[in-house]
Amino acid sequence: MITCDSLTFNQSGRIMSLVWKVAVRRWDLEKKSLVSKPATNHPLQGVRDRTLKQGGPSLDKKSKPAVQSMVVDPLSSVLDGPDPLSDLLAVPDPLSGKISVSRQVVEDCKDAEVTVSDTRHSTWEQQRAFIMANFTTSGTLTFTSSFLQPSDSAESRAVPSHRRVVKTQTAVTERQRMQVMSGSERIRARLVQMDTLDEISGGIVREVGGLSQEEFTHRLHGLKQELTQAWHSDQRVKALKITIQCVKLLNLSAPEHFYPSKFVLVIDILDTLATLVFQRLKYKSESDGSPAGGGSEGKQEAQETARNWFYKVASVRELLPRLYLEAALLPCYSLISVQEGEVALTRLSRMIRGIGDPLIAAYARMFLCRIGIEVAPTLTQYISESIEDFLHALKQGLWPEGEADMNMGEDKDALAARVFSPPLEWMMQCLASRAPDHILKSVVRQCEGGEGLGQNLLVAAVLATFPHHFIAQQAVPLTHLIAGCSCPGKSQHELLSALGCCVNQVAPPQQQQLPLLNAVWKLITRIPQTKDYISTAGIWLEYTAKHFTSVEVNTLLGDVLKHVGKDHNRELVHYPGLLTLVSTALTNSTDPHSLFSMSHFLGLLNMFQRDSVSAGDGVTRGVVESLLAHHPGDFTDPTLVQHLLTLCGALHDSINALTTDDERRQLSQLITTFIRHVNFGRDFEQQLDFYVNARAAFSNLDPVLVSLVQCVCQLAMATWSVMHGQHSGKTAAFVRACAAYCFITVPSLTVAATRLKLYLLSGTVALLNNCLGQGDACMKAAIREILEVASSQDADGGGQITEILCLSFASLASTLIATPDPPDASPPLYLLRGLTNAVRSYPWQKDTDNQALLSISLLHALSAASQDILPYHIYTVEGNDSLYGGDPQVQQEAEQLCTALLQDIISHIQGLTGVHEKRCGSLALRLFWCIVTWCNLTQTQMLNMASIAWSLVLKHNRPECVAHAREWISKRSQILKDEGLSHLVRHCQA
Repeated sequence: MITCDSLTFNQSGRIMSLVWKVAVRRWDLEKKSLVSKPATNHPLQGVRDRTLKQGGPSLDKKSKPAVQSMVVDPLSSVLDGPDPLSDLLAVPDPLSGKISVSRQVVEDCKDAEVTVSDTRHSTWEQQRAFIMANFTTSGTLTFTSSFLQPSDSAESRAVPSHRRVVKTQTAVTERQRMQVMSGSERIRARLVQMDTLDEISGGIVREVGGLSQEEFTHRLHGLKQELTQAWHSDQRVKALKITIQCVKLLNLSAPEHFYPSKFVLVIDILDTLATLVFQRLKYKSESDGSPAGGGSEGKQEAQETARNWFYKVASVRELLPRLYLEAALLPCYSLISVQEGEVALTRLSRMIRGIGDPLIAAYARMFLCRIGIEVAPTLTQYISESIEDFLHALKQGLWPEGEADMNMGEDKDALAARVFSPPLEWMMQCLASRAPDHILKSVVRQCEGGEGLGQNLLVAAVLATFPHHFIAQQAVPLTHLIAGCSCPGKSQHELLSALGCCVNQVAPPQQQQLPLLNAVWKLITRIPQTKDYISTAGIWLEYTAKHFTSVEVNTLLGDVLKHVGKDHNRELVHYPGLLTLVSTALTNSTDPHSLFSMSHFLGLLNMFQRDSVSAGDGVTRGVVESLLAHHPGDFTDPTLVQHLLTLCGALHDSINALTTDDERRQLSQLITTFIRHVNFGRDFEQQLDFYVNARAAFSNLDPVLVSLVQCVCQLAMATWSVMHGQHSGKTAAFVRACAAYCFITVPSLTVAATRLKLYLLSGTVALLNNCLGQGDACMKAAIREILEVASSQDADGGGQITEILCLSFASLASTLIATPDPPDASPPLYLLRGLTNAVRSYPWQKDTDNQALLSISLLHALSAASQDILPYHIYTVEGNDSLYGGDPQVQQEAEQLCTALLQDIISHIQGLTGVHEKRCGSLALRLFWCIVTWCNLTQTQMLNMASIAWSLVLKHNRPECVAHAREWISKRSQILKDEGLSHLVRHCQA
């Protein structure tokens, strides 16, 4: 309880004899400018850079310039070390190790002797993944093996595990028996095993049909594991037999659409055997510690063993297993003779000519080239011969005429193009990465002399694998080749798209650019399908935009519009492709701004404004994002602004009850960006008309409406700036229209706090432009919104809303100080009295201090408004001090309102007892500042009230706060030389 002999209380505990008395402020003494003093110490003086001192000796020479450059900073010149942010410099980058490794790899690649860049080329792992993903079957397959049983039941699957144990035990006995043999006897015994391969596992070769692709793959994986187990149990012949039987699976090309995947699965097994053999031979060669190239006894034994393996392979009767096995073991020639390996490579490439099936031969060549680039990286003759043999084989009949693949549902030409593309592209890739340009040109000449499917696939492979710079040099001849590719296979639009991607990476010579565009576009216009036409045109539009002016781009877009206009179903499927055209033109054009004056480009934008375009599929949004991202500067063209307004309106209309908050936020941000980039310069009326149309178009998005109100306020201030605050009749009417726009728009917003801020902004702008009636209306609306914000705070109970309430209230009260009263206002301080009544009449929650805090803010505002000279004014607007001319009624009205507010504050503080008593400290300190600042302390009651507030400050605040308050009061007393303030200072220091 507050008790004082000079104050009397009634039965309800309210102070009876307390009256607020406002002192006259002496602004000339209080507004002295701050005295600047030179600083002698750096603000970061004493901060040590521990990291650099600890790591100083380890810094290398490359890092010294970075440390020395920090001394240039004038703020760091007086420091013992760098500022605290420099500690981050010494934190090790977790990726630095990986970066150094990657740099080393890059340096190694630079040192390698590679003729052309291989950035377009795929690795075998990538090729394998592509084949396995694209060549599948839903039909049944046949599997032949003498090592796996036809596991049709769970009981049969359990049998091989027991047999494997017996086989392992037998293998151990056999190995022990062969260890006591001499070298010749051991070789003779293994040759006998080779002659009796079919006798292993009982000599029973089983054929299992009706397998699915998954079951077929599972059995091959099982054989791969069986091979590894046999090898590690010293059963080399068995491992070889497993590999031979797996390679025999490649003898059957049907079903053709699955053959590439079967080839990859078998190659995995073949690679496993080849790796095991090479590792064993290499271990033998290095067993005595000498290098592999020396003439040691270990190397001789390794060479003998390697030759034995080639003899074993040569004894295989069938061509395909013998060829694949020898090709897989070609790396072993590095232990014998590199020259023999190159000779064998050439011999094997010619042996493939003996394979009658073109599909089987093509994939055999693919495998040979894959091994050949490892064995003989510089040898390319066999690759050229393989490509010639491949093309010669395609001239023969691939399969019976009219035969179709029933499982895949495609005809023989499409199937042939699919299955023959991977081996040809792989061979061309191997050739392109090693051969010089004259060999690559010979391949192009070979394309000119080709025919049928072979020519089609060869041109596609050239475009897919040859270096970009080579394609750019040969772009015109390749265009003529594409025009002559009439055989079914790779479609013409695919070939044109591939050529376009190449020339977009590397530009053709200057003299070829225009002829190339003319030749290509003649072919593009003849593409029958609209979807294919648009995709191809988009690629070549990038080429046109990069190397030509906007006139050529506009011409191409005109052809696109003409082509698309013939398709009656364009609105269903073609808008994503048209969006790509818009984005491509904007991204790659040398003069994007000129596009917006081109008729065909604007016509393309018109297509996205039709009702049939769905804004929910992302097409319309993509167009808007492209225009906003690539348009230089603000939007000043009214036609383009109308286009964008229509597109954004479609986005707004796509919002429904299922739209998530995040989607609404993204759309609001996109539309707001567009609105803020519209600028018609000094044509303010057209700008306001745009904002009016935008308000009608985006009524369901509050963030957009907020942005519109802010833009209109900015427009009004731009008008004020142009007129230098002295409006004419026309501009005065315009700024009143802006104020009316804001006053009409703000009530449609959902959040009360947002409405309060915008009313305050709009009212301030209106007052500054001498729109007093509109300003008063906005201020009255803001006073009403204070209660709405308080209601939302009571409903949510959030501290954030409390902070918004206090800040907004303080800003509103400060604005009302300089706001003049309406002409018919009586008594004075009309708006401040309305704000006071609103605060006092609202049913505030008892457990909060909101009413007391707002009342203290009102004490400041009312006391300032009662001064004969206001602390600040609105430019060109007369304040109440001029209107009332120092009428004492103004001060009386302010003191009466302040007295009522002071009674409410004291009553609230009286009610803070028990656990709530600690809240008295903050309120008492605020009240004490207010009394000291505004009250006439020569009045005994005000001095006593200040003394009571000071006692509460002493009781409930920290000592440093109390010391700061004493210091501030003492300085103020010295400046103002006020008798009542001096008496209070003596009381506070007692």
